[in-house]
Amino acid sequence: MMSYDPTVKARVIGTYNQVNRAAQYTVADPLELLRAVNEAWTKIRSLEKELGKKDLAIADLRDKLKRSQLVNNTLTAIVTALAFKGLEYLFQVMR
Repeated sequence: MMSYDPTVKARVIGTYNQVNRAAQYTVADPLELLRAVNEAWTKIRSLEKELGKKDLAIADLRDKLKRSQLVNNTLTAIVTALAFKGLEYLFQVMR
């Protein structure tokens, strides 16, 4: 697919870096318009596909975060319970 560069056309016509660019838009070439629209839609589809991949990656990371939080909470509860039981045992031994 050949890429269209509007700056090249503007330089050829003489409207590059000019305020009045009316000379660029005097003739509407249907093939050029069709190609530009097709190129724009191709770019849109490509960007939507990339967004979909990023959404999946974000969802995957959220799932991993939830799992790690669950593991962290579970381990914290276990360590806390063991520490409490250890202290209970120490108090019983010291009596």
